[in-house]
Amino acid sequence: MLHINTAHTWRGGEQQTLWLCRGLQQRGHRVLLACPPASPLMDRARQAGLFVCPVKMRGEWDLPAAWALAGIIARERIELVHFHTAHAHTLGMLAAQRAGVPLRFLTRRVDFHIHGHLLNRWKYGPALKAILAISEGIRRVLLEDGLDPERVITVPSGIDLEQLRTVGDPAPRRHELGIPPKAPVIGMVAALAPHKDHRTFLRAAAKVKKALPDVRFLIVGEGRLEAELKDLSGSLGLSREVIFTGFREDVLELIKLFDVFVLSSYLEGMGTSLLDAMGLGKPIVATRTGGIPEVVREGENGLLVPAREPEMLAEAIVRLGRDDQLRHRMGARGKEVVKNFSVRRTIERTEEVYSRFL
Repeated sequence: MLHINTAHTWRGGEQQTLWLCRGLQQRGHRVLLACPPASPLMDRARQAGLFVCPVKMRGEWDLPAAWALAGIIARERIELVHFHTAHAHTLGMLAAQRAGVPLRFLTRRVDFHIHGHLLNRWKYGPALKAILAISEGIRRVLLEDGLDPERVITVPSGIDLEQLRTVGDPAPRRHELGIPPKAPVIGMVAALAPHKDHRTFLRAAAKVKKALPDVRFLIVGEGRLEAELKDLSGSLGLSREVIFTGFREDVLELIKLFDVFVLSSYLEGMGTSLLDAMGLGKPIVATRTGGIPEVVREGENGLLVPAREPEMLAEAIVRLGRDDQLRHRMGARGKEVVKNFSVRRTIERTEEVYSRFL
């Protein structure tokens, strides 16, 4: 099988791609991964012992890239192709069609609606065997867009639960970032992209600061909105309280530092950072959108609020920030809920989908 991921960055989707490929290989499949040369995914996949095919992919209509992929499919006698990004979807469909491979699968990680133009009717039509939606929320959107229910199958993302047991002491990170020993830490881990809605998080932070004067806010991630968000933080009087960490390799240690984990997205497929936080025993405040309610159960392991409502987001954060017992109870419950979202289960369910269409 050939898996295709066109991302040049390292985010949740790339981690999921790597775990899936590694897990399928361990289960006896011959797995090849096509990804951009010198990308984080290529480096990590090689370290994991995967067979990697570096391919320069400059966009979804990069025909030389599509023909290069078709050459790999023919040369390596590929029987199944799996796409993991939007651009991989188009390039992979072109390559699989040129090489005559009918087993084509797509993992869908976003809950955006599909426009009904001619190209999408081909990309999402019968030529694509199945779409693996990472949440019921995404599946619901695809069904609303008219896709065949038999071909849209929910396969939730998962995390490495064993890895969470080895996360180190976060105290050095607190010292490194200059966070006072007693200061409560409210954190968010997400790419600095519009749909993650850091603007709402920052506006909520300004309100939380009034109730929790010693609070610190960590924004972990990188993206094109960084300069704009830093300007907004300054204009809200949060220059001292908000810390932008950029891209970090030690994300799990930083999450372990949090008292409350927040996700303020107005569009969200699922949010695997939520799973990491739950696995580390952190209570959640998140928006009631996309696949989030499938992970965060209101009143059990977190609090849900409407998207784009900074006042309500702030109220939920303050409620948890002031109540130690509630935080601990929700954090403990989160550890139980997250057991249903193991990467092993994701791998097994993906294999079941393949088998259904073989």
